[in-house]
Amino acid sequence: MNKNYFEIARKNMVTNQILPVGVKNKTLIKSFEYVRRELFITSGNDDLIYTDSDVKFNNDRNFIRSFLLAKMFEQCNFTKDEKILVIGCLTGYSVAILSNLAGYVFAIENDKKTVELANKTLYELNLLNCSVHYKSRLNNGNSKNAPYDKIFIEGSVSNIPMSIVNQLKENGEIYTVIKNIDESIGFFVKGIRVKNGLSFTKIFNTNINNLSDFINGSDDNADKN
Repeated sequence: MNKNYFEIARKNMVTNQILPVGVKNKTLIKSFEYVRRELFITSGNDDLIYTDSDVKFNNDRNFIRSFLLAKMFEQCNFTKDEKILVIGCLTGYSVAILSNLAGYVFAIENDKKTVELANKTLYELNLLNCSVHYKSRLNNGNSKNAPYDKIFIEGSVSNIPMSIVNQLKENGEIYTVIKNIDESIGFFVKGIRVKNGLSFTKIFNTNINNLSDFINGSDDNADKN
């Protein structure tokens, strides 16, 4: 493999996948140009890392297609004064991208080895404004560091539990894909916290993997390790 293979593939990803879907945020674009996705996907699928396909992580989870992740982040309008929670970050690629856009990025995953790998990679990249934490159930969020300006759920859910809504600041925003279990296509949505509820706006339709903790888990209204 050409020693510049990944660098060329990354540039092509931005030029041929991310820019054509309407991403215009210069900081976001530069982040996708800079962050080496191959450091976060080490399953041997080198040929797929920078393609427009999902990359399998395990039987239930995929890395979201980069152009789709960029299209979602474009809608979130992250700023340097914001504290963000990412739910379901896998090995931390999305966290690395967002570290260049936000003040501090907290993230959670439900597998200890994955959390260790994510933090190791982020540390080696000298990304000091982000961290990944282990939580046994993603649908409980991370109340320890709440409230957040924005929450990004990296996967599709059938509903958003109050245990997570309560971790948003008043008028804080949550972004995710909502779809029913028996449907293949859902809507990427923006939810604004208004008192004890969310006011939703549908942004665009798409399909990404379900997060099983949200589909099968109950709202325990607690943050359990």
